[in-house]
Amino acid sequence: MTLTVYREWQNAYNQTAKAILKDVATDVKKNYKNDKPLIRMTINDTADSLCRDYNLSEYQRDLLANYACKLHPKRK
Repeated sequence: MTLTVYREWQNAYNQTAKAILKDVATDVKKNYKNDKPLIRMTINDTADSLCRDYNLSEYQRDLLANYACKLHPKRK
């Protein structure tokens, strides 16, 4: 396997992880509208699980963690 192919796979895994994380965040926000700590915990736990499942690099883990923070409910 060449480095280019490996990077393409990693990029595909990262995009898939982001899509899954967004779906989970949308679902948990819809079902638990007023429980912000639960929403944050679910998003963070899912992001951690996806990082391990897809064996993401440290850089990609940081990107996914930043994306997870953007999905957190906003304070009013």
